[in-house]
Order: sequence, then structure tokens, then C-alpha cells
Amino acid sequence: MCRKRGNPEENSSRESGGVLGFVAFLVTIFAAVLYLVALILQFIHVTVPVIDTMRSVASMLTICIVALLGWKFVKRRATWCKVLYVLLVLAVVVCVVLPIVLHYIPQ
Repeated sequence: MCRKRGNPEENSSRESGGVLGFVAFLVTIFAAVLYLVALILQFIHVTVPVIDTMRSVASMLTICIVALLGWKFVKRRATWCKVLYVLLVLAVVVCVVLPIVLHYIPQ
């Protein structure tokens, strides 16, 4: 109804998510493959330590994409919303990264 007229390719790129949408698509494929491989290996009782790390990497990539999309929403909001959002994203990142780091520290 109130769409901005312009280059049709530019409008379709915006509607499909552009570069961030493409990266999100690739990360989804990567994460799905990793989780499926991990599940299959778990069923056949094969333990591969690198799979857990790769699952964590897939989780972090997913969190980064979600954080970027969330920031697009929050950037036009009040300052307290932005601060709260950054703190929440940092909390999620720490909760994902800290167990990985602690796992590889020699005891």
C-alpha cells in the first residue's frame, strides 16, 4: 500500500533478507548437518569430542545472527532497551562460551 517505489531488485533483496538472510540460511544448513551428525554418532555410541565444539560454534553463529536481527529492532527504541538488549546478548554469549572454555582448561 505505502511501499516505496524503486529498483525491483533492491526491494526483493530487502524482502528476502539480503546478506544477513543468506548468512542465516547457510548457518541453518551448517547447524542442521552438525546436529544430525551428532545425533547419529550418539545413537551408534561413537564419541567424537570435536562434534560438541562444532555444535557450540553452530549455536554461537545462530546467536550472532539472532542478535543482529534483534539489534535491527532495538536500535530505534529507547536507550534503556538498547542497554538491556546488549546485556542480555552478552549474558547469552558468556553462558555459551564459558562452558567451552572451562571444558578445555586442564584440571
